[in-house]
Amino acid sequence: MSPVIGVVLMVAITVLLAATAATFFLGIGQENTNTKPNAAIGFNYEQDTSTVNGDEYRNDTLKISHKSGETIKAKNLDVVVQSAKTYELSGGSVSSSGVDDRFQWDDFDASINDNDEVSGGESVTLKAKTKPVDGTNVEALNLEGATVKIVWDDPGSSSTFTLNTWTN
Repeated sequence: MSPVIGVVLMVAITVLLAATAATFFLGIGQENTNTKPNAAIGFNYEQDTSTVNGDEYRNDTLKISHKSGETIKAKNLDVVVQSAKTYELSGGSVSSSGVDDRFQWDDFDASINDNDEVSGGESVTLKAKTKPVDGTNVEALNLEGATVKIVWDDPGSSSTFTLNTWTN
């Protein structure tokens, strides 16, 4: 009986060692080597008011800046806006609508194209009446209760990484 148990244990140890060697040499289970870029993203928020048809509304501005660190292609840098509101003037009446959208960095400025590099010191501004919040009748932008995330899309995979988040 003991020779059979010995053979079973030796086979089990051999299989375990072979599996360990295969994992090590073939890279099975290797961690994702893609890491997010090392970039400092900052926000500068200004709260203001705007009068539309005699009524006063918040008209906020959020400047998003790449302060320092690695350069990032504009097409891989997204601005995700959640729970913001715009006020629109149409036919003499004011209506409010929500802004829950994802914009690429180059959506903010026509002079920026997909392959341009975003580096330290460059910025875009989220505000009413300018791209990409430039609807035909948009008069004011309210960021109260909003969240804005700067997200990097990894070009080598379908992964995304949040570089910084601003909440109001």
